[in-house]
Amino acid sequence: MANAVVLLGLCLYLSWVDYRHRRIPNRALSAGFLLISLMQLAFSSPLEWLNAGLFAILCLFVFGLISWHWPLAFGMGDVKLLALICYGLGVRDFVLVLTTASLSALFVSVVLLLIRKVSLTSSLPFAPFMTIGLGAFLYMCEIS
Repeated sequence: MANAVVLLGLCLYLSWVDYRHRRIPNRALSAGFLLISLMQLAFSSPLEWLNAGLFAILCLFVFGLISWHWPLAFGMGDVKLLALICYGLGVRDFVLVLTTASLSALFVSVVLLLIRKVSLTSSLPFAPFMTIGLGAFLYMCEIS
């Protein structure tokens, strides 16, 4: 849970930067990785840490291939942010956050297309939607 709160704070900052400048700074991602690594080492078992790390590498590889094939649709900053969230939350929680983020991005995209604010060739920053996914995840954790 503490990892999710740290990631939410980082994502709030990255969402603002991604929305304004359409880039995600590597320094912020590196600082987040260092902080999450220290928290993983302190609060989780070595097996949990290893599983999260291996899945984050797999996530980096898969989404990196997507970014390589469609660089205008999905940037490498988004790929690194997804890998960091995967590393901090673990597999199950990451899938929930990614699903919520993707559904919210789809909804916003359809609404913007319907009111003719964007065209089919336009792109949206994805970090704000990951923040929405993390916020929804934290809210659901508090309810249950």
